[in-house]
Amino acid sequence: LAIFAFDGLLIAGLAALYNVPRFAHLRLSPRPAVKAPVSQRVRTGAIIGALSLVFVLVPLFAVPELFVVASSAGAGAVALQAFAILVVYDFAYYGFHRTLHVKRLMRFAHGVHHRARNPSAFESFYMHPLELAGGLGLLFMATWLVGPVDPAAFLVAFFVYSTMNIVIHAGVHLPGGPLVAPLNFFIRKHHVHHQDDFGKNFSSLTPLPDVVFGTAA
Repeated sequence: LAIFAFDGLLIAGLAALYNVPRFAHLRLSPRPAVKAPVSQRVRTGAIIGALSLVFVLVPLFAVPELFVVASSAGAGAVALQAFAILVVYDFAYYGFHRTLHVKRLMRFAHGVHHRARNPSAFESFYMHPLELAGGLGLLFMATWLVGPVDPAAFLVAFFVYSTMNIVIHAGVHLPGGPLVAPLNFFIRKHHVHHQDDFGKNFSSLTPLPDVVFGTAA
């Protein structure tokens, strides 16, 4: 719940950088984020936000033994488990995301998200519910394959997963110099995917799957 609260504040802060005229110079594109009524964007975001909470909490409380187990793992083991989850997820999501770009699937589901040609952080929640279920399903699949893991490892992996999904849609150049340069790289990388080339930059956490499969731009 703390992670969800943090992500809500993160969306609010990044959306302010995107929309407040004072920070207009930070935007990667002056064009509108998405051609959809504000009411539709808010409704979709609220539905996806609520479903995210359900899709995360239900499996953790219904069948926790599949994913997490209480342990005395040290910080190093927790970090290694979280890293393994994220690596497995990143490659699995790459395949899932690339499959969603098949013409029929694009029209049925992923096309909703791609109505945002110049996304802001708020558009990270502008998607079809099936796409949300698929992404979170892959995160739990990765946790199951690696685990069961220490609860702290899952929390770290989920924090990175949820936060990066918001950040890569920010649509702005974050001020902060070298300290935020890696984040700005990922923001620009995903912006290219949305605005210029739907056939490139499918991965969400690292550029590695795109490099391996020749779709990096």
